[in-house]
Amino acid sequence: MNSHAGKVDLVKFIDCENVDDDDTDSLASALSDYNNIFYDAPSIEETKTQASLDNSNFRTSNFCIDSIDTSLNEPSDNDSFILDEDNENFDFDDDRETEKEFEDYLNDENDNFEDCEEKRLKLKKLESLNLNFDNYEVIQKLAIEKYGFVNKKFRQKAWPILILYKNRSMSSPNALIDSSLKIYDQMTESQIKNNKYYNQVTLDVVRTLKRFPPEISDKLRHKLQNQLIDNICKILIKHENLHYYQGYHDICITFLLVSGVSNSIPLIEHITLTHLTSYMESTMEGTLKLLLNIMPLIDTINSQVSEHIQRAELGVIFGLSWLITWYSHVMDNLKIILRLYDFFIASHPLMPVYLGAVMVSDHAELILEIDCDMASLHTVITKIPSKINSSEKIESYIQKALHLFKIHPPESLEELNQKWLEKCQQIQEEEELKRQKEEEFYLRQRFKNDKNNQQSNKNSKIVKNKKFSLIRLKENRLKPNKFLFGLTFTVGVAAVAMYALNSNGIKDTPDLVSKFYQFLTLKDF
Repeated sequence: MNSHAGKVDLVKFIDCENVDDDDTDSLASALSDYNNIFYDAPSIEETKTQASLDNSNFRTSNFCIDSIDTSLNEPSDNDSFILDEDNENFDFDDDRETEKEFEDYLNDENDNFEDCEEKRLKLKKLESLNLNFDNYEVIQKLAIEKYGFVNKKFRQKAWPILILYKNRSMSSPNALIDSSLKIYDQMTESQIKNNKYYNQVTLDVVRTLKRFPPEISDKLRHKLQNQLIDNICKILIKHENLHYYQGYHDICITFLLVSGVSNSIPLIEHITLTHLTSYMESTMEGTLKLLLNIMPLIDTINSQVSEHIQRAELGVIFGLSWLITWYSHVMDNLKIILRLYDFFIASHPLMPVYLGAVMVSDHAELILEIDCDMASLHTVITKIPSKINSSEKIESYIQKALHLFKIHPPESLEELNQKWLEKCQQIQEEEELKRQKEEEFYLRQRFKNDKNNQQSNKNSKIVKNKKFSLIRLKENRLKPNKFLFGLTFTVGVAAVAMYALNSNGIKDTPDLVSKFYQFLTLKDF
């Protein structure tokens, strides 16, 4: 079997795992993780067509609908990748060292339960149980109860019973698995590589580094990645009606890390047909209809949170990856992921939606502190599952989800959705009225400010005119005074001169006075 993953550094793809979620200034950055969630590759023969979405079916904002447009993920000439053709052909049967490493990992039971009496008691209960189809109901109950199946050893035995029970045509799960594998063993490498989803599956599997436990060697990881590509493509070859989506590989890798390479294929196939079919339709309509149930459920727990999210027009896009990957894409703790898989496998397909409603509602204080802004709320809410690292916390959420499921079972969701729709319309009307009042207040305030500015300008002009008039009046008053002073001074000087001349007996007085007067009149008074 050829290596599909090849050298990681030779693979060309857009990596969304390193997106800075704290960049709340750009909603496109916050939502970039969802730009490549779904992918509907055209077959070699068919022409690429963009899947159409009827927006009227969804009660989400137009932005949310646009952000998950399937056209964003259609393949282009740039979405090519280079495989490492020189990589050594391998098979687990031909590599005993790698096979032994994987067997040791699957059989590892080093979980330390010394500090938890409840886990040790649960382990004893599991060890005393006969794991077969006859004990299905007991096993289902144990999967849902606190701590689930505790470790990989019991999951390897219990998961097949829960998953294959409805299709039991043989006495044991192992017989069913062996029968299913005969079909897959007949598929050739050429069939796998010619599958229309092969390229996209390879790209997605190559970037699953963080999903593998750190104790697994790079050599084993590369081989498991190649096996995972084979497993996914084989299921898609057998079921041509299923459409691959980005996130499906996260579910498949979880089964591979528990059940092994071969045994995981029938389990993935059956869980796909019972729990994941809505996500693997040709469009996202079925997925969104399931996801839309999360808001009415949140509203039953905490109406303040649901109304706050609705007023921000966030929609339900924040929970998309939670639902379609069973939270394995957004959580890093493998033990918590496996505990959730115990729960989901034994529960109704909608249980991930109920769990999401509980998680969001439990963070009411954090959510209500944030401004009613789409980008800010999206960034915070999408991170909620990734913050859960406590076994006790996840058990608390599981119990709350079960209680919510009991109060509002799936058959009641239609009525619940109708009530929520009516509430959304009321919120929309309130927001519209609020917007109109804000506009009216703004216009009145602007008119008032403009009027005040005009009055201020008018008053300023009047004051300026008054000041100018006073200055001119003052200047005009000074001119007559200056003239009178000059005239008085002239007459006085003339009188004094005539008196002096007459007193001294000077003759020709008129001529002298005339000349003196002419001299005086030359001065500028």
